[in-house]
Parts: sequence; C-alpha cells; structure tokens
Amino acid sequence: MTVAVIGGGVVGMSTAWSLRRRGEDVTVIERGSIGRSASGVNAGWITPSLSTPLASPGVVGLGLKHAFDPNGALSIRPRLDTDWIRWLWKFARASRPSAYESGVRALLQLNTHTLDLFDEMRDDGVDFEMHSAGLLALAQYADGLEWFTQLFDHLLPMGFPGSVEYLSGDEARRRDTAVGPGVQVAAHTSIDRHVNPESLLQGLHKRVSEMGVTVLQDTAVQAVTPVGARWSIRMPDHSLDVDDVVVTLGAATNALLTSLGFRLPIIGAKGYSIDVRGAGSSPRHALYLMEPKLGLSPYHDAVRIAGAFELPARDERVPERRIRLLLNQVHPYLAGWSPDADVDIRSGRAGLRPATPDSLPFIGPAPGHRGLYIAAGHGMLGVTLAPATAEGIAEMVTTRHIPESMLPFQFAGRI
Repeated sequence: MTVAVIGGGVVGMSTAWSLRRRGEDVTVIERGSIGRSASGVNAGWITPSLSTPLASPGVVGLGLKHAFDPNGALSIRPRLDTDWIRWLWKFARASRPSAYESGVRALLQLNTHTLDLFDEMRDDGVDFEMHSAGLLALAQYADGLEWFTQLFDHLLPMGFPGSVEYLSGDEARRRDTAVGPGVQVAAHTSIDRHVNPESLLQGLHKRVSEMGVTVLQDTAVQAVTPVGARWSIRMPDHSLDVDDVVVTLGAATNALLTSLGFRLPIIGAKGYSIDVRGAGSSPRHALYLMEPKLGLSPYHDAVRIAGAFELPARDERVPERRIRLLLNQVHPYLAGWSPDADVDIRSGRAGLRPATPDSLPFIGPAPGHRGLYIAAGHGMLGVTLAPATAEGIAEMVTTRHIPESMLPFQFAGRI
C-alpha cells in the first residue's frame, strides 16, 4: 500500500520508520524542514515516569491562579472563544480523580515498550544522541517533592516498572556535581532518558530515506480529498494519490481536518527553550527543577533549558522576558555549572505543544473517513510516546485492527 504521512515531527518520522519496516510505500510531507517544529524545540525527555495526564485534580485552579502571571509555569488564560471554552470545560471534567486514574493506566500501557523501541531504532541504524543516566528532580524546599512523591505512590501499585530514589541535597550534589547548595532534597529516577530531539529527527530522516521513504520538505498540503477508496493530496506544485493518509501535524492538525468536516479538541500550548553553553562541569543528568517546573537537558555541545505551558497559544513569538526568566530561574539550583553570561537571548525558541482536554493523544482511524488516520495531541509527551504511537498506527494501517493498547486513544466520546 501507499501511505502519506503529513507532518515531519517526531511522531510523523517515527511513523514513517514503523510503516516502512512493515513494507509500506511511504511519503512524508513536511511544511517546513525536518526538526524545526515543536519536536525540535522541546527538552527531548523520554520519561515514562512523568507520563501522566496534565488534566489532574486541582490543576484547573492552579492554572487559573496563574492566568495573568507572565512568569507562571502553567497558565490557563480566559478567552471568549467557543472552542476554547468547550476545551476548558472538558479539561475540568477530565481532571476528576476517576478520569485521571484512567488516563494514567492508558499511558502506562502505551509506554510498555517505549525504551525497547528507542533501542530498536538504534539497532536498526537510526543514529541519534541519547543519554540514559535518568532524571534528577531538584527542590529548594523540604516539601518541594510532594508532587513527585504522590506521583510514584500512584504509579508503583499499577505495575510501573521504574523506581525512584529520594536523596538529600548533599547526596544529590555527590550524584551530580552541577547541583547547587540551595537544593535541599532530590529524587532520582533510573528508568528515564533524554535525547537531543534534533539529532533524533535527523537520524530518522537519514534512516527512512535509506529505507526508501520519500521525504518532501518545505511542502505545504493544501487539501486532502477522498477519491473513491483512495486519497488525493494537493500540494502547490503537484498532487499525490495514496491508499492511506496519516496526519501527524500536532497543534496544526485542525487546519487540515476542517476541510473534511470535523475538528478535534486540540489547542496549542506554548513552551520555550534555549540552548546554552556554560562554565564548569555540565550536569550529568536531565534535571527537573521542581519549583519553577523547568527542565534541563545536557547534550554533547550545550545544555537545553525548557519550560512553560501557556494555554491557549496561537503563535510562536518569543518574548525576551520569557527567555531571561528561564536563565534566571536555573541559577539557584546550580553550582558546578552555570550558563555563560553572554548568552544570546534572541536564540531562544518557542513551540506549540498539541494539547487535548484529557491529556491523551488521538491515535487511530478518523471516524467516517476510511483510510485516514490521525496521530496528534501528545502534549508534553511527544518524544516519549512517538515510537509507541508509530507502532500502533503502523499496525492499524497494515492490519485494519486496533490493538487493545490503543483503545483509550480512539475518538468516541472524546470529540
């Protein structure tokens, strides 16, 4: 069969890899260049430990509390927009304890083979930067790990395969020399990893091209139209007819689906990041700064600082104020390493995470449109969930069967 994957982010490129491994004739169509979307801006965390719904008890009140705080890590801003009001109402419903627990179980099941799939990519020749030292959560106050403790108290009885080790500040400093004297308590998860997301996308691009996948960059899809039992994809210079279409456009998914007569409750949530070099010994672990909710990812040539979750967002403008805040907020947590003072603030970037009300992605056949599949709405878990999503989509396309692990991510009752 011929399959078009529309969207060349981490979910789209992973899907192309999974489909091609099953023998499908695959074309990826990316409106920009591979690695320039939100997939290339994020912290690159592979964190089964943090794969829980943002929609959780108490989060709506917290988000509204910081609605007008320009420095808030999570902000939910009032807006007189019908789609946004409907989304927020569904988000509130999904934050109930019973819905939250169902979401945790669904994501736990989806993540069963996540780490194995990343290892399979490497074994298959996908060359990318990956680190397996785990995640080190740092808190300045004794109660700063309360959320983290509650999270693991919830995960472990469900069969979560990871573990957590709680550390004093001194123990954390012995574990990672970059940790500063202001850190009182810490937690280390051994199961988690992080990648350089640009290198992952470049590695996937190179590998799928070697496998025979056609990758079209800087190519906008103008329309997707059913033609008999097939699909016609119209682009500026030509059209492409295929048997199946997989839409992996993230926050831009609805721009394409509207022409087919339906919309998904996916909105953009803006996050920011900046890559910096610094003086001293770079962190050995991915660091999660608990109070400001920032992530630090050490790579071979830089450290990425990433954070914020602004709802709703429709543009990728980067206020310099936001990037300065990221840099200022990391200092109390670090000692052995600090960002260079002359870092170029203008190098900061923003991306739109595709957020759904229940914090679960849509992964499966679009209702009423045979041969059309959607994999979108992964929120902050795009890198973590990409390989498992890709495997699920590839199985559905090739067998027309929905695996049991994918049932919670279907459309019924969610749109």
